[in-house]
Amino acid sequence: MVTIAVDAMGGDFGPRVTVPAVLSVLSHHPQLQILLFGDRAKIDPVLDQFDTCSRLQLVHTEQAISCADSVSNSLRKRESSMRLALDAVHDGKASGMVSAGNTGALVANSRYVLKTLLGIDRPALIASIPNAKGHSYLMDLGANLECDSDNLCQFAIMGSAFAEAMDGKPNPTVALLNIGSEEIKGNEEIRLANAHLKSSESVHYIGYVEGDDLFTGTADVVVANGFTGNVALKTSEGLLLYVVQMIRTVFEKNWYGRIIGALALPILEKLQKEFEPELKNGGVLLGVQGVVVKSHGKADERAFQGAIEKALTLHEQALLEKVSRRIEQDVI
Repeated sequence: MVTIAVDAMGGDFGPRVTVPAVLSVLSHHPQLQILLFGDRAKIDPVLDQFDTCSRLQLVHTEQAISCADSVSNSLRKRESSMRLALDAVHDGKASGMVSAGNTGALVANSRYVLKTLLGIDRPALIASIPNAKGHSYLMDLGANLECDSDNLCQFAIMGSAFAEAMDGKPNPTVALLNIGSEEIKGNEEIRLANAHLKSSESVHYIGYVEGDDLFTGTADVVVANGFTGNVALKTSEGLLLYVVQMIRTVFEKNWYGRIIGALALPILEKLQKEFEPELKNGGVLLGVQGVVVKSHGKADERAFQGAIEKALTLHEQALLEKVSRRIEQDVI
C-alpha cells in the first residue's frame, strides 16, 4: 500500500476540488491510501456528498497557507495543512505529497522540512511541455526568481537526470534559455553557466536556445531561472488560448466558416489541451529529499487527480531515487 499526503486546502478552490479528486483517484488505484490534511468543517460537507472510503484518513487542522501569505509567514504556520503534509513525508508516513497551494510557500517549506539533496543549493520546479517531436522538460518554473550560474548548472544536471529517468532516454540534450544563440548574449550568470556546462561531462549540453525553439524539440531539457521559465510557460498557454479563440471567431462569421470550423476546431482544441494548465498538471519539485508535486492553483478535479497520480508514479517507479543517485554522482 502506498500513502500519499494531500494538502486539501491549497489552490483556488480548496476542498471543492481536492476532496472529489482524492476520492476519484482512490477508486481507480486500490493500492493507494491518502492522508488528507485540512479543516474538517470545510471538508466534511464535501465528503458527505460521496461514498466513504476506508483508505482515506482525514487529519484535521484549522490552519492553512493562503496565496497572500509571504514565505516567512508560511514558515511560521507549523500546523498548516501544507506543512503537516510535508511532515508526513519527512516522518515516513507518506511516500509523497501534493499541493495546489502557494508556490513560494511550498518551495520554502519543502526545503525547510525535507532539506535539499547533497550538492544542491536550491530546488527547482520541472514540468513537461509539448513539442514537434513529442515533449521536452522546462525548468525552473517559478521556484527561484533569481539564480546564479551554479544554480543553473545544478538545474541542468537535475533536469537531465529527471528526463533520463522519466523517458528512459540516455544522455538527453540540455540547453539554456537565452535571448539569442550567440556566445555574447545573455547576462553574466547565463554566460558563466554556459561556459561551465560546455566543459562539463555530466550533461549533454548543446548551448543556448531562444523562446521560439521551445516547441521545436531542439533540446530535451530547457533550463532557465524561475522568472523566465514561468513567464515563458504562461505566455505560451495564453497565446495558444488566444489563437484558438480568434480562429473560432473567424469560423463563426458565416455558414461556410462554420462548416470548416466543425472540421478544424477539434484539432485546435486538442492542441489547446496540450498546454491547458488545468489538464497538463503537476510540476515536480526537484532537489529535495522527497516526492513533492505542485498542482496548478486553477486545477479542476481531473487535473488534481492527475497530480496525485504523478506522485504515485514517481514513488512506484522510484524515479526520484534514480534522479538522486545521478545528481549525487555528478554534483558532488
